[in-house]
Amino acid sequence: MRLWSLPGPGHFLDQAMAALREGSNVVMPMPLHGMPSLSRALEQRLHADGWDCHPVCDDGGAPVEQLFAALGLDDGGSVRRTVSLLRQCMKPGQVVLIHGVRSSSWRAWKLFLNEYEQASRSVGMIERPLVALLTEGVPLQEMPERGAALRVLECDNVIGEIDVLLFTTSLLRNVVRADYKMKLMARVICRLALWDLEIARFLTEQKPESLLEPQRILGEAIRELGMPDSLTRTWESGGIQRFDDVECVHPFIVVREGDVHQELTMRLWAAQAAEVLPALELQRRILVRRMRGLVSMPMTVDGTTYDDLDDMEIGPLSHVANTRQLSNAIRLTANKLKRLRNSLAHLEALDATDVFDEDLYRHGPVDRDLAVVTPSK
Repeated sequence: MRLWSLPGPGHFLDQAMAALREGSNVVMPMPLHGMPSLSRALEQRLHADGWDCHPVCDDGGAPVEQLFAALGLDDGGSVRRTVSLLRQCMKPGQVVLIHGVRSSSWRAWKLFLNEYEQASRSVGMIERPLVALLTEGVPLQEMPERGAALRVLECDNVIGEIDVLLFTTSLLRNVVRADYKMKLMARVICRLALWDLEIARFLTEQKPESLLEPQRILGEAIRELGMPDSLTRTWESGGIQRFDDVECVHPFIVVREGDVHQELTMRLWAAQAAEVLPALELQRRILVRRMRGLVSMPMTVDGTTYDDLDDMEIGPLSHVANTRQLSNAIRLTANKLKRLRNSLAHLEALDATDVFDEDLYRHGPVDRDLAVVTPSK
């Protein structure tokens, strides 16, 4: 799947299109790294919707002079080209898509936008020629305030977990059978790569077991893909983004800094917990069915009285299986489930043997239905 066809990025483009339809000029600040080809995607959407769109790449010159030249406008022999004259010379309903604006020329463009926004107010929304300007690496705090004819759509919190899962799964389907392992790999890749789809693509090409060593495999990704220039703990460099409303640091920065706070390990744990904990609950239900009829109820365990085995969590079930000397198979299963549950409860990531254990994810349709309608233990 392409970046701008994913739900989150697609919605971001929808917001820009909606603002233009409402007669607003649009500023779309982007980080230097992580959001490629936005200008091309927006241009394609504009043309597809029937807009008269003219892309202009900033060359560092005076904004008004650039636009007169790029659009081939006739100034009528005017002594001085102004923003007001530019607006008058542009076609009604025209959209000028300006891209490649960086910090070195941003001040001039910001002044231009302020004047152009004011000049736009005197023109009806339908006839109003519009400007869509994309910045790269300009801090968000330098963006202009929203005006009557100006919207600012920052490229932040655009890509989320659902986007990366869709992107990753579409790639994994070509190399991995669509089963529990693919789901688990997609979840781990999503947590490690976050919004960086190039890292996600690289990780889909690695062995499943290697994903459980995030520091090492991301180090290999750095060597393969290269560390982006000027990537720091700032939004404008691409080093910080909100990911599903949570501010996160780019994985390459975490690796470069040595992951002193075990952040990558926690991301790995979160991915495993999202897939393994539901599987453990389904296995708990299966274990209860195997134990039912082998022990009498009610029963008291560690001061808590239970009327039904189904009310017991994995720990008490393991206790009953061992103290009542149930079959070896039941005790082994109960102890294994307890060990895995305790590891995840203590924020410990599982190793490859445990997390990729096919038996852990083997359930019948009845078990899956129960997991949907009944709260987890």
